[in-house]
Amino acid sequence: MHGGMKTFRDSPADARHYVEADRARADDYYLAEDTGIAERYVASPAAGVRRLKPLTGDGYEAWVAGVDPDTGQPKGRLRNDARAVRFVEVTVNGPKSWSLAAELHPDISAAYDAAQERAASQIIGWL
Repeated sequence: MHGGMKTFRDSPADARHYVEADRARADDYYLAEDTGIAERYVASPAAGVRRLKPLTGDGYEAWVAGVDPDTGQPKGRLRNDARAVRFVEVTVNGPKSWSLAAELHPDISAAYDAAQERAASQIIGWL
């Protein structure tokens, strides 16, 4: 397993460009769902981790700016200084052979997707 963390401190517009540019380079395998540019999860001690509808470009930019994309309300105290931490991206990657096997076998693809979903939920719940 490989992974890492990236602390993003640039503007919300820069974050959107980063995600949209990365998505534009992805191949059809990764774009098969065609569901927006970013997954969105929320977590609380009472309700646990929940997956919400994917974010559009505008919704993602609002989220990075500290605004709830559904309500337009601030998610907390907004920082406006130039180098404020906007978010921390956590990446967990398995070996490339797993992706290749998933491409060739639908059952492996489903199992790999489920494992990634569980990993995301565990990481979000821990944070």
